[in-house]
Amino acid sequence: MAKRDVKELPQGSGYKTLAVLRLFARDASELGVTDISQLTGMDKASVFRALKALERYRFVEQDRATRKYRLGFAVVELAGSKLRQMPLASIAQPHLARLSQETGETVQLSVMDELRVLYIGVVESPQPIRVALGVGSHGPLHCTAAGKIFLAHAAKAEQDQVFARPLKKFTSRTVVEPAKLRRELAEIRDRGWSTDEQGFVEHVRVAGAPIRDATDRVIAAVAVGGPTIRVSRRKLGSFIKLVVATASAISRDLAHPA
Repeated sequence: MAKRDVKELPQGSGYKTLAVLRLFARDASELGVTDISQLTGMDKASVFRALKALERYRFVEQDRATRKYRLGFAVVELAGSKLRQMPLASIAQPHLARLSQETGETVQLSVMDELRVLYIGVVESPQPIRVALGVGSHGPLHCTAAGKIFLAHAAKAEQDQVFARPLKKFTSRTVVEPAKLRRELAEIRDRGWSTDEQGFVEHVRVAGAPIRDATDRVIAAVAVGGPTIRVSRRKLGSFIKLVVATASAISRDLAHPA
């Protein structure tokens, strides 16, 4: 979280407390008072008060050894409630489990959250070597199979936001040239599926497809993939057919017209 994120919030201790809580969602496992002060631009006294308020209601907890803070169990309770409120998660679950059984690989259900991929459902492969991304974790839009689905169907303004800054190169195969990526996104829109050929994680191949609601809007994506030692390009081709069928089945259950 950049300092401007906090400064743009309305003034008040409540908003600052929420800004501190939000900071823990940015892939930081533990943060101290000084860390948060430097990241947000808030003075240490304000940070300390915010943390104590969050700690009181179990949104954060303090490691007594390091004196740093991490997310508390109240966040888990809220996340669980949110997922139970989402018909998408419950409707998709049996389809995700079936796809994992058919492929033997990890299956992910995701939505787009603030120009990132947010994983809201995961069925892990039983294999000892597998793709491991937990519920609540994030991924980039420009080089994951699900992310490219979202980016391909995003509004032009959202696409422009993504391309306005340099794209991060995660592996030697990550496509970071805007023109090349835009061509791939156009192909994804036309054919209805995407792939990640080691663009996000080395030695991992993934296929993804869009989930649509009753208005034909892309609201989520399902993806399946695994390590290249098991998932050859030929097998990835079979995964594409299966993941498209799975996404279509979930869409139908969400009342999308066939």
